[in-house]
Amino acid sequence: MKFEITQITAEDTYPLRHALLRKGRPLSSCILEGDDAPETIHLGAFFENDLIGIGSAFLNPCPQYPDKTGVQLRAIAVAPNHQRKGVATQLIQQLLKKIQFQLNPECIWLNARISASLLYLSNGFQPVGDPFDIVPIGTHQRFIKNYSHDA
Repeated sequence: MKFEITQITAEDTYPLRHALLRKGRPLSSCILEGDDAPETIHLGAFFENDLIGIGSAFLNPCPQYPDKTGVQLRAIAVAPNHQRKGVATQLIQQLLKKIQFQLNPECIWLNARISASLLYLSNGFQPVGDPFDIVPIGTHQRFIKNYSHDA
């Protein structure tokens, strides 16, 4: 399957965020703090001009490492009929490249649904801490990828 990944706006992410991550909740629940910050990155995967996947990156320190420059990945989602085809992995890889180039973080982190753990492990993230609940979404695991800025 051939798809294209491009930068999009926060508003462009809302339909998929709502359908896949905030189903049954108000559309306003799709607006995330920092969505419109100049350093925030939003990417979309397009197949035949349809938005099939999204991912966002926010400048935000990891709670376990508050003194490090951190970037949080959030709202990574792929339409059900396009899952398990490499879309999420490509979104993550493109986000990581953009983050490293534009924001130069010491760590990149995220809170993932337990069902998505393998995706993040296969993309070089390591679990940190114990699983925890995010009400009303469910059990999550925090993952992190550390970077060294030593020459």
